[in-house]
Amino acid sequence: MEFLANDQGMLLPLLLSCASIVFLFMFFTRVKPGSPPSPLRLPIIGHIHHMSKRPHRALQKLAQKYGPLMLVKVGPVPFYIVSSAKLAREISKSEDTSIPARPRLKAANVLFPGHRDLIFSPYGHFWRHARKICVNELLSLKRVLSFHHIREQEVAKMGEVLRCNKPSSPVNLGTMFVKLADTIVRKAVLGEKYGGDECSKLVGELARNAADLVSGPCLGDYFPMLSWFDTLTGHTAKAKRTSQGWNKFLDQVIDEHQARPGHAVARLDDAKDFVDILLQLQKEDTVGLELTRENIKSILVDMFVGSIDTSAAIMEWIMAELAKHPTIMKKVQEEIRRVVGDKKKIDEQDFQHMEYYQCVIKESLRLHGPSTMARQTSSATTLGGFDIPGDTTVFINLWAIQRDPMLWEKPLEFKPERFLNTSHGFKGQDDKYFPFGMGKRICPGSQFALSEVEYAIANLLCWFDWKLPEGVKPEDLDMHDTFALVTRKESPLYLVPSLHNAV
Repeated sequence: MEFLANDQGMLLPLLLSCASIVFLFMFFTRVKPGSPPSPLRLPIIGHIHHMSKRPHRALQKLAQKYGPLMLVKVGPVPFYIVSSAKLAREISKSEDTSIPARPRLKAANVLFPGHRDLIFSPYGHFWRHARKICVNELLSLKRVLSFHHIREQEVAKMGEVLRCNKPSSPVNLGTMFVKLADTIVRKAVLGEKYGGDECSKLVGELARNAADLVSGPCLGDYFPMLSWFDTLTGHTAKAKRTSQGWNKFLDQVIDEHQARPGHAVARLDDAKDFVDILLQLQKEDTVGLELTRENIKSILVDMFVGSIDTSAAIMEWIMAELAKHPTIMKKVQEEIRRVVGDKKKIDEQDFQHMEYYQCVIKESLRLHGPSTMARQTSSATTLGGFDIPGDTTVFINLWAIQRDPMLWEKPLEFKPERFLNTSHGFKGQDDKYFPFGMGKRICPGSQFALSEVEYAIANLLCWFDWKLPEGVKPEDLDMHDTFALVTRKESPLYLVPSLHNAV
């Protein structure tokens, strides 16, 4: 009887413990009526335990279980994750009303005070006119073509460096592509004067820091009560230092442009850089927007943050996929060399005759384009039949959509042929292929990046034959990526160039 009494005395605490566990489980797995499915979350940290250093991959895996729209919390902050092309298209159609803006980030507040740039400005009067300036004046097809001499000059320099490379010596193409993209952007945005090596280190560091700040983790964005911790980690100081660096440098650039006699207005149209154009628009005051110096500097920073890493990463991924698939590389080289013929260089009009080469670029972007798009709801709305609160971030997992087996046959395979005789383009109007985004927030610099990538890679494939370093087999090539504004190759790509006999 004494044993039974003791046993009953232990039973009550045990039952209370079990009840507490059940209550906590139900509390942290509960979903509000009308909300999309959500994985099990933990107290305080939410769903962080489901994430990894490659969140686009972790979110794809969760979507396979919880569906194309799910709720994920990072700390107390909710995020709605979209992993289907149908829902992504639904968002693009609602941009004028409920899901028009970018999320507000601490780093962006420091880098772009008042969000007076293009990338992070809220949807409204300023954003519409700033985008119009970028699309019609800075990044129009005519303007992009006017920078052909810069692309030609810098790609020729890269070719000379490769010709002087020690035979059978591997070349770090990742580093080479970053330098190429950086120089082309600096010359187009700031002018020929700023294309030298003395400017490269400063601008390169500022651009990398800015890109890392707006794409990397910031505790205050997810745990507002712990914003002070960003001061201890150095995140806040880095953002302020980067902002001050950009301001000091661009103030000097603008002053030097304005000091020229007649500055922007006196220059030939084809010789104008982005600073010239923006200063001219500021002077003429015809764009429906007061362009302040701060606006101009913010738009210029956008050009660097959104273009250097994107172009360099795309070029590296194309060469990596071709190195991993030597038969495809041989086929595309034969096409390029056949079109070029006896000419010593490629003309941009040649690309319309390189159908398979265009397919290679499209397939590379399908597999390795930008990983996510972020939107901020301005008011409560519905998506896919579920309720989405106002002032909430919606992430579109492009990486997952471009690998959706419901959309693509053998989606993990590199098959350029899938784009032959199709209408899939880069303008975001396709039902399932939109590597640069879609809707009004589609990347306005896609044509600038594609022109650079198209010209550089075609010449490298025409001038040189390429192989992996000795001892490395195609199937062993490391294709792991990292998460950022654009999915970068985690380990640098080393290939061995040899001058093609016909060159």
